[in-house]
Amino acid sequence: MKQPTFSNSIGIFCGIAILLLAVMAMLLFQIEDRYQIGLLLMAGALCVVGLPSRWQAIDGWLCLIALYEGVSCSWAACPLPASRTAFYALYGLISYFLVRRLLDTGVKLPWSASYLPIGIALLLSLGSFFVFRNSVLGVGFPDTYSFRFLFRPLGYITNVWSEVLLVLLGWICLLRRHALLFLIGALVAIWFSFSRGAYIALGIYGIIGVLWWKPRSAKWKLGLTVIATFLLTYGLCPAEVQTTLQMNRTVSQQQSTGSRIHATQAAWDAFCERPLVGYGSNNFTYAVDATLNQDSTRPYTSFAPNIVVQLLVEKGLVGTLLYAGLAVSLIVCIGRRRNEAESRIIACTLLAVGIKDLTQATWLSTPFTLWMSYVFFAFLPRDEEKMRTVSLPWLRYLLPAWAGLYLLAWNMPSWKQYLDPTAHQLRRALEAMEQPETRSEAARLLTAVEARHPEDIQIRYLQARLLLWNGAPDSAAAVWQPLAERYPRNSLYTWSLAEAYYQQEAKEKALSSAVEAIRYTPRLLTSERVAQWQQNDTAFYRALRHRLYALTPAPDASPSDYARYGYIARWCGHPQAETYLRTALQRLPNLATPWHLLGDDRKYRLLLYGAFQQDLSKAKLPEEEPLSDTRLLEMAYAPKCQHWYGLDWTEGKE
Repeated sequence: MKQPTFSNSIGIFCGIAILLLAVMAMLLFQIEDRYQIGLLLMAGALCVVGLPSRWQAIDGWLCLIALYEGVSCSWAACPLPASRTAFYALYGLISYFLVRRLLDTGVKLPWSASYLPIGIALLLSLGSFFVFRNSVLGVGFPDTYSFRFLFRPLGYITNVWSEVLLVLLGWICLLRRHALLFLIGALVAIWFSFSRGAYIALGIYGIIGVLWWKPRSAKWKLGLTVIATFLLTYGLCPAEVQTTLQMNRTVSQQQSTGSRIHATQAAWDAFCERPLVGYGSNNFTYAVDATLNQDSTRPYTSFAPNIVVQLLVEKGLVGTLLYAGLAVSLIVCIGRRRNEAESRIIACTLLAVGIKDLTQATWLSTPFTLWMSYVFFAFLPRDEEKMRTVSLPWLRYLLPAWAGLYLLAWNMPSWKQYLDPTAHQLRRALEAMEQPETRSEAARLLTAVEARHPEDIQIRYLQARLLLWNGAPDSAAAVWQPLAERYPRNSLYTWSLAEAYYQQEAKEKALSSAVEAIRYTPRLLTSERVAQWQQNDTAFYRALRHRLYALTPAPDASPSDYARYGYIARWCGHPQAETYLRTALQRLPNLATPWHLLGDDRKYRLLLYGAFQQDLSKAKLPEEEPLSDTRLLEMAYAPKCQHWYGLDWTEGKE
């Protein structure tokens, strides 16, 4: 090992190690570093200690990936989400070189101090799990599997949290000393996630560890701990474990599997549109929006179905080859130093996380797991004979200067508008649409947004809405009709088309469109438009009621379909309403509204307010507000605007 080159180096190196552990804790607990002080301090530390003098292939691939992520912002469909990925790629690269530099010194560093934030995180996770479980069982549900979405330790959703735990498991095994208690906690927390992907990944981690790790004591320790924690989890939650292991038994599991298959098919279509460089990092949902996220009955998700399609769609063939080159370099590096315990632990960890990401891609979208990957890369033992000396003094300041540019841009409000003015223009357009005298300006702004983002179908909807408000229902219908035909399950389009037809006096067409919209979004029955029809056009209202009364679920209807038909049937006074609602809950008990309609407000409160609401039984139920056109648009478009353009719809609202 290289020796320190200056007298006070030990204190400096220990301070940098503590800084890195503080960054780890900040990312683990998702603490917002608004001004990115962590990156500033790490860039300064890199100026002090410099880059490693000897490099190998992994170093080059990581630099190329960081460069590609930064440059790809210039052609990304939505530059803002791409810039976040580029930022964390640079963040990870600087951390990687710092860790490598620290390890090269041979100084004993306080890595075990990371047990403090890890221990706190595991205690919070396990403690909150039992609070969550008691709340779910306390309202009368038999088990917690269908309600995992209510359990969000440290703010992570279940699939992301299970991957974070796999990374923590690898780090705990890497530290080894005094690790048994933390190992048990991490394993129990993974089992408590009841994630199919996490179970598969952990099983492979355990099997490979038992067969491959050295020394024998490490094998026994890992194998026995995995088995013991599994038996403990099975003893505490037998129904949940059995459901998880059966993989595709419940309706929610089947729906999840089906949606991922459908998303993979949509991803292939998107990849064929931009095969070379892709749509840009963190742009997967934008790329597949036209084929995947136009169904009012499906929730919006920002994750790709697996990491392979995410890389192809977002990075294209060029970016995917860079990541493939990194993967090959890692395999070669691990193969050369396979007798080293660190190599085997890191290999098992990266393999487990990769397998988990084949079930849902969260690795590259989660700052903590992405950053920890760079730390693991730095901890890989090096083959000194295969490394090359790099003697370029200016490299020492290149990365900090690069980081400085990122920090400057990050903290300049005008930078985001310069990179992508869509959020600013879209907000102005939405405000201008409200006033007749400014609607020409709204039309100009929407045209500019559409030219920049032609794949955003919702912009066409807004342009048609503007036409309708300008007294041109024929023109609006001409835009909405193709959208409604292509996306018949999107209530935003069919409901608006019904309004345009109604203004044209084409009431039969309006009636058909209104029925289809209500079929997939029954809350539209609370809208002001339905109330106006009831008051001002009783014939149309009675015809609507008659059509809705005649709706019945198809033989292959899903539980959510039964819930929607039950809502409609109850509004119409249909005798089958309760049957539909109970059928829905029997197959999928985590549906909230049917419990309320059946009068079981204890379960409804749990699903509405979550498992951690204080004194859940006394929580006041909210009044059902009319579903306005604005609210319908917000439900369909606000999450997308936030993710793609950084537009916060709640900004400025009380």
